Amino acid sequence: MEEMVPVVDENNQITEIVPRSVMRRNEMPHRASYIVLGDGEGRFYIEKRTMIKDYCPGMLDACIGGVVQAGEDDIVLSARRELMEELGVDTGLKYLGWKKLQHKPSTFTWAGVFYGEYKGKIVMQESEVDDVLMLTAEEVSSRAGEFTPDSLIAFRFVQERLREGKI
Repeated sequence: MEEMVPVVDENNQITEIVPRSVMRRNEMPHRASYIVLGDGEGRFYIEKRTMIKDYCPGMLDACIGGVVQAGEDDIVLSARRELMEELGVDTGLKYLGWKKLQHKPSTFTWAGVFYGEYKGKIVMQESEVDDVLMLTAEEVSSRAGEFTPDSLIAFRFVQERLREGKI
């Protein structure tokens, strides 16, 4: 059975629920979690997406996370589920709020943005993650063309908060 996804409007209000394939094909606005996960020493967990992903296959992703599914009313629980699924990690997350990511002229995503720190073992989800790199913010910036555009927006937002001491 195909995953169902809430479509949202400019105000992050749900307008309808559609199959994920319809949301992707029609580039419909939706909600997703974006977790910037650091090691506490200036490096960040960067995922290399598998080639079977329905969005930006094979690209680097500066955030762990994913599309919020129908029925997931708590973005914190959705983010924790994604972090466990993709990397097998259970760690504290700081919720930074909703941010509208206008990553394409035709659509946007309402991002529930998080920051967390973790040092330890990871277990990659084979269907979604090909590899995990540990990169500094400067390395992410220098390789920007290799990243999903929406993850870079969320990553930069978190980096600003870190520099400002707001995390």
